[in-house]
Amino acid sequence: MSLVTPLKRTAIIVTDMNKSLRFYRDVLGLDVWVQGKMGKEVPAIFKLLGVPPGAIRWIILQSEDVDWGMVGLFELQRPSPPRVRQPSLAQANAGEACLVFHTPDVDAVHRGAKQLKLRILCPPTLLEIAERQVLSKEMTLRDPNGVLVNFIQNVQAGSMTLSNQFPGLHKPALKRKAALTRRRSGASSPGRSG
Repeated sequence: MSLVTPLKRTAIIVTDMNKSLRFYRDVLGLDVWVQGKMGKEVPAIFKLLGVPPGAIRWIILQSEDVDWGMVGLFELQRPSPPRVRQPSLAQANAGEACLVFHTPDVDAVHRGAKQLKLRILCPPTLLEIAERQVLSKEMTLRDPNGVLVNFIQNVQAGSMTLSNQFPGLHKPALKRKAALTRRRSGASSPGRSG
């Protein structure tokens, strides 16, 4: 038995929360699950991050109604941590992590990333693993913070079970997402007067 659960969340210390939200929320369509601010009243968070006490704005985003595999955005303020430059933003680097998302439309992600002027390391490209009869369309980019992100659109599953949707989604979650989308667009919910 494993000592840990499946990956709960990836936490990113962001350089600009608003730019990060434009990518993760507006382009990728992740939903804000919970958000808040913390200061010196929560000293443990600063110990955990190894930074002096200050202020933190945080937002946790999720895809559909799944409470694992989430993306946490943390903006440290007063004081802001020093900015670390990676050896190269044009390629993957040794010791670097990469976020990986499946998507039903890698071209839409590419268009959104281009609109935000993100660094695209590889535009949508077909990747074939012939021995498994697997074909995918993938791209890799740097998010607004320089984090490496890979997007996979499965085209042919071959000998592997592959999906562009998360297998644990429940129909009520999809209904909640549709209602949230209607609220964002200004449309009223059924049964509610405007």
